[in-house]
Amino acid sequence: MRKKAILRTLAYADVFDYPLKENEIFRFLISNFQKELPTLSSEVSKKEGFYCAATSERSEVYFLKGRKRIVVTRKKRERWSREKLKIAKRVAGWLKLIPTIQMVAVTGALAMNNSEKEDDIDLLIVTSKKRLWLTRLLTVFLVELVSHRRRPQDKNVKDKICLNMFLDEKHLAVPKKEQDLFSAHEACQLKLLWDRNETYQKFVKENQWVKRYLPNWKP
Repeated sequence: MRKKAILRTLAYADVFDYPLKENEIFRFLISNFQKELPTLSSEVSKKEGFYCAATSERSEVYFLKGRKRIVVTRKKRERWSREKLKIAKRVAGWLKLIPTIQMVAVTGALAMNNSEKEDDIDLLIVTSKKRLWLTRLLTVFLVELVSHRRRPQDKNVKDKICLNMFLDEKHLAVPKKEQDLFSAHEACQLKLLWDRNETYQKFVKENQWVKRYLPNWKP
């Protein structure tokens, strides 16, 4: 059972060319147990000495047999992601000027430091109750002034701000029809840039359904 859970977790990450550290395996494990990582020499490989610039730490990363190349992929994407996060943080700082914005977070690949060089920057924004459409209008206007906003017709989207999702603070739960493994990862992996009035904690509380898919995850 443990073996299958780890393989499922690594296989899911492999879809995104993303080898996992041991603590990441357990944090995003698609099952529920808290024991040591078992030996899976026939299906899983590891590379020691993986350096993470964000934490200045070296660790082991695990991946499916024959997929060693994704270790190099993760390193490159971490480097590109660092530059994109600088842009995201700068834009989020400007968005504080809009009083009806309660939270700004990065979503998608960038939230896991796994962006491609040509990717855009996905933002999730939580608004005050009954102020979603007004806030959206103000946000679009401000982003146009301080950065480059992605438009639907854009072919070159590198480093552009994609206003990916807006949520009203009174409607933070992911709709039931969208509650699946992919959405669970999106909710758990988002990278908070800032919030007001503990909005992020409210978001976590309203989305406890993620435990059905990722029971070991903690904010």
